[in-house]
Amino acid sequence: MKKLLFLTVALVAFCTHLTLSGQHNKEGNSIAPKKYIAFSSDTEAYFTPRDFENFQGEFTPQIIEVCRKFNIPFTWLIVVDKEHVEVRTFAKQVFPIRKEIDEFSFHVHFKWFIMDSPDDFESFKIVDRRMKWFKDAKAEIEKAGLPMPLSFRYGGGDSNDRYYCIEDLIFLNDEFGVRNYLFSPDRLPGVIGITRHEHQGNNVWLIDGGREITLLSTCVLLDEDKKSIITAIDQRLTSADYAIISSHDYREVVPEHMNMTIEYLNANYNIEYVTISRIGEMVRNGEIRNNW
Repeated sequence: MKKLLFLTVALVAFCTHLTLSGQHNKEGNSIAPKKYIAFSSDTEAYFTPRDFENFQGEFTPQIIEVCRKFNIPFTWLIVVDKEHVEVRTFAKQVFPIRKEIDEFSFHVHFKWFIMDSPDDFESFKIVDRRMKWFKDAKAEIEKAGLPMPLSFRYGGGDSNDRYYCIEDLIFLNDEFGVRNYLFSPDRLPGVIGITRHEHQGNNVWLIDGGREITLLSTCVLLDEDKKSIITAIDQRLTSADYAIISSHDYREVVPEHMNMTIEYLNANYNIEYVTISRIGEMVRNGEIRNNW
């Protein structure tokens, strides 16, 4: 009995040591907790007017080369436009080579940036038209043989609006710098299309008694300078299990900064690269924390 008691105490002490000191490999070296990283881009380069002040070119091929170099997936948040320029361009140039690896989802502007007419800028008709464009874009995705998108981003300040129009996407990635926007408790009662809401924890919301919306947070844009990118990532991963690193595919620095960021992450963290929807699934299942 004494021997059994001794073994039990020793086992408890050993397990406690493992818990306190973290995981170890077979050589006994400490392994840092795993962090999950999703790279994404608001894909607007092929649609964006060439005289737009921030337009510098179309850098989708260079982004893909970085993905290939490090063998990682990518989330393309394709802007929804009237002629489906972005979706159709991706159907020809990107879907065939990345459809089994990457996530193809949507970036939606309901008002700003893609204007129908200045005369009806505040009209509800503009939202109706956007929903028609969105439906058509989804049809293009389906025609290309891709799974229907699960994640999306609002753009151009729309996440601060009162419109809630995306009816079947479930992982809502914030517009950079905006926190809790539509879904904060003080804003929800005024959002058109939501009558009941309940916070399930981990920034998962139950809407109207049935639909779950999972809110995800953007860490930093690769459009920024290198020091700002690394600082933002370190601050995020200090207290979070994941980081979503976004970009615009019409900014020339993005491929270079993405390469630099991956090298830094690989050298300093225990990383698994995933898509935004995969992060959303882990958050929803309670596998990782979704603290902002």
